[in-house]
Amino acid sequence: MTQNSALTTLKDLAEKEVEDAALRLGEMRRGCQQAEEQLKMLIDYQHEYRSSLNNDMSQGIDNQRWQNYQQFIQTLEKAIEQHRHQLAQWTQKVDVALGCWREKKQRLQAWQTLQDRQSAAALLAENRLDQKKMDEFAQRASLRKTE
Repeated sequence: MTQNSALTTLKDLAEKEVEDAALRLGEMRRGCQQAEEQLKMLIDYQHEYRSSLNNDMSQGIDNQRWQNYQQFIQTLEKAIEQHRHQLAQWTQKVDVALGCWREKKQRLQAWQTLQDRQSAAALLAENRLDQKKMDEFAQRASLRKTE
């Protein structure tokens, strides 16, 4: 019985680890999704800004305004590059968290399998004991009839 409770405790701990790993994975996925959304916003903003620049250029703009556009576009491109790098980091964090979750899930399944095997072995032993008792009872009853 002590072995059964030890297995149950280990399985319960593994379940907790799986839950924790799932929560971490969810956090990483949310962070990755936010990074994707921010990057998309910046890229959309860049397209809008370039479109505005093209529109203004077709009408003619002065030198100072052209330089401002160029500086802003360069700054925007740096921000986009930083967000791409950040998204890559988040994607890597998601991959690591997913691997951790899978590992914890496999460990939980192993403990569950051991517990199932132990339960099956205990049930088999109990059934054999019951069968032995029934056989002994039948044998005693048979001996009583012959007496």
